[in-house]
Amino acid sequence: MLRKTFRDLRKNWISFLSVFLMSFICLFIFTGIFHFGQQMGTTGKQFSKNSHLADSTLTVANFNEQKEAQTKKLSSIKQIAHRSVGRYQNEQFSLTILSFDHSYTSKPQVIRGAKLSDQAGIWLDEDFFQANEQQLGDYFSIDNQRYEILGTVRQPEFIYHTENKDQPLPNHKKSGYAYLSEQYFDQLPIYPSHQLLLKTNKDSNIPWLENELSDIWGDEYLQLTETNNGSGLSIFLDRVTQVQRLAFLFSSLFLLLTLITIEATMRRFVKQQQLQIAVLKAQGFSGWSILLHYLSFSMIVTFFGSVLGCFLGPKLLSPALLSAIGKQFSVPKWLEVQTTLGYAIVAVITFLSMLITLIPVLPLVNQLPAVIMQKQSTQRFKRVWLEQTRLWSYLPFSLQWTLRDIQRNIRRAVLGIFGAMGCMLLLIAALGIKDSINFSLDSVFNDTYHYQEKVSFKRPMSAQDRHSTVQHLTSDYQWMEQQSVKLLKGSKEQTVQATIVSNGRQLNLPEIELKNLTANQVALSEALAKDLDVTAEETLYIKLQQQILPVFIKKLLPISSPQGIFLSQRTWENLKQPFEPQSLLLNEKNQLAPSPLIAGRSEKLQQFKDSQALIEGILTIVSLLILAALTLGITIMMNCHLLIFSERFIEFATLKVLGFTKWEVLSLSFLETSLLTLLGWLLGIPAGWLFLNTYVALLSTEQQQYLPYLSFQSLMLASLVLLACMLLVQAYLNNRINRIDFATALKPAE
Repeated sequence: MLRKTFRDLRKNWISFLSVFLMSFICLFIFTGIFHFGQQMGTTGKQFSKNSHLADSTLTVANFNEQKEAQTKKLSSIKQIAHRSVGRYQNEQFSLTILSFDHSYTSKPQVIRGAKLSDQAGIWLDEDFFQANEQQLGDYFSIDNQRYEILGTVRQPEFIYHTENKDQPLPNHKKSGYAYLSEQYFDQLPIYPSHQLLLKTNKDSNIPWLENELSDIWGDEYLQLTETNNGSGLSIFLDRVTQVQRLAFLFSSLFLLLTLITIEATMRRFVKQQQLQIAVLKAQGFSGWSILLHYLSFSMIVTFFGSVLGCFLGPKLLSPALLSAIGKQFSVPKWLEVQTTLGYAIVAVITFLSMLITLIPVLPLVNQLPAVIMQKQSTQRFKRVWLEQTRLWSYLPFSLQWTLRDIQRNIRRAVLGIFGAMGCMLLLIAALGIKDSINFSLDSVFNDTYHYQEKVSFKRPMSAQDRHSTVQHLTSDYQWMEQQSVKLLKGSKEQTVQATIVSNGRQLNLPEIELKNLTANQVALSEALAKDLDVTAEETLYIKLQQQILPVFIKKLLPISSPQGIFLSQRTWENLKQPFEPQSLLLNEKNQLAPSPLIAGRSEKLQQFKDSQALIEGILTIVSLLILAALTLGITIMMNCHLLIFSERFIEFATLKVLGFTKWEVLSLSFLETSLLTLLGWLLGIPAGWLFLNTYVALLSTEQQQYLPYLSFQSLMLASLVLLACMLLVQAYLNNRINRIDFATALKPAE
């Protein structure tokens, strides 16, 4: 039996190639994407562990030794350190500057040069250092003060560092961070924030801790932020979660399609060897030995295909993803990881393939040899329900013949439909995700952002500063203030970005004009509302420092970016808050004259280009999806229609003997293939749209929500690809039909 197994595999290698390819693709994509996610997660955790990263950061107005001592006594606090943070900006670069106190909490990792000390020098961000081609020992100038570059560092809080939230992609040449000792930090011409770095117990309750800290610090308490929710680290963790979700999403889909391919292939193979099964039973082979013999086909092919995919995925796909996505993050080095999950999936797929093989094999091995030898053509069928209707007599013979066959074997027809549907689903997902990203970016940069240049200032602008800044402007403008607030809904609490704008059209929100909102009315992004289970016309509360303010959700906005809560200047002032914007949105570039107050300028066009570069890694996965969809479409459709051929080749031969021409017989086969593909196409469109929505939701983050969209051109392209797959399959079927041997096909089984 073992020799027969390998002989049959050699003779029918084309049939089993589809099973091999599908199991290979399933494990190749899963292990490649999942291994990359594991690599990212392990690297981030080790980086944070080596830096003894604080769990939370408390921002206060001023340091106070007495209150710090009270904070240390809290039961949930294990360690405490303090630092000051400020930002220095000019036309050439933006630098976040931090002080250090020699504690181990949130300690940066020195990459080159001297260790952190109280010397009169500066430690630059390693990426900023390299991008600007600096050398150790050079002098770096900050507002006419020169500091010797003593070393370079990396810090996990800045693992994904951008100048501001409007800069979607890190630009290490223009933005970075640096460390100075406390003595020299105090001499800088910047407005610092004072922070306490807290190491807490694992079971600490953050809302309760926040209440305790606000009681201790009183008016000097500003904000408590969990480190994992910091902008850079949270983006990194979001990306890890995205990658791992995508791995399981695609592997689940490909696993289902792999099992369908196995079932169709083995059913066709068993049908071809029906006579051999009967002979083996007649010669005395037990049902168990025959069953194990046929189970070995799916086991061997699936096992070797999935093992090869499990081996090559981390070797080929993971490095490709790392080169596309990993370069966006700043880590000391990417760690190598080993995981056994891929090999566990190999065992699962092999076991499931053997179970699926039982479906066509088990009913045969339990029958007598004489029964097994009976041809399917000797079976009698009852009339199908459609033949009882008046419509039947008006249908042409070719359609009657096709519909009768489909209704008599629904399972076989479902496989053909599912093959076309699966191909269409993946093509829509692959082409649709690119459309969705482009549509979302177009929505942000053409519909939402109407400005051409955004000017950032070194300090919040008072009314007097604003008036003197814009008095010579000749075009429209809009002031914007952005800050973090906590949104409260029952027991839920989430830190979000509040965007407050003056009158103007430079920030154009869909379906609403903020200037028309009165009292405490605000707008909320739909994605955030979904997370918090919030509806329009509902009252929520925002927590700002120690104040809790009620706001009325007037409108939910279907917006891609920015995310958060949106208020007009009038609403903000109605809440008794001072309007102190940090940014000015302008219709034209270079309209504002240089000023000591200006920290930097960002152009909308450059933001758009950076956003496109940000999705490079996603488009790599899209390319893989398109290739997988083509392989899937041809493989599954070929298997399903070859199964139909193997069960109907007697009918094709009979039609030829009865006088039907070659083209008439081929047209009958083409009609059935076309009808099943059409049904699969119709079902694949809504299924693909649902899958695209799921895919887009997984790719979205708290900062950027992608909107699902499928262009007409992409739908037509997916349809044409499916049509091409169908024609390729039909060409192969035509060749098989032309080669039918009448004597063999019509010879009685007896």
